[in-house]
Amino acid sequence: MSDPSGRQTDWRAVIAAHPLESHEAAEWLRYGVALSQLIEPSAEERQQQQQVGLAFAHAEALGASKEAVALSQRQATLLSLAQALELAGAGTAAAALGRLVDWP
Repeated sequence: MSDPSGRQTDWRAVIAAHPLESHEAAEWLRYGVALSQLIEPSAEERQQQQQVGLAFAHAEALGASKEAVALSQRQATLLSLAQALELAGAGTAAAALGRLVDWP
């Protein structure tokens, strides 16, 4: 999968590399975004959504500001929207959206 800027992001690799014992709020925000990008309709969808929410809540518990959490959630939403636009054949719109997303 790629993010809207056209860069390839291996979300599974981001998740696999995340140390669950981490005490870094930024790592938990990135983990939450990565988890959100792999949610697909399935019997486990609700559990996956809960894991995303828990990652963001844990980031906040570790010191992430409410604004940083909201920004990460916005990024996750925009990344998903851009992917949907790309799949729908609206690559130009997906690219334009990519300029709004600040993904490291």
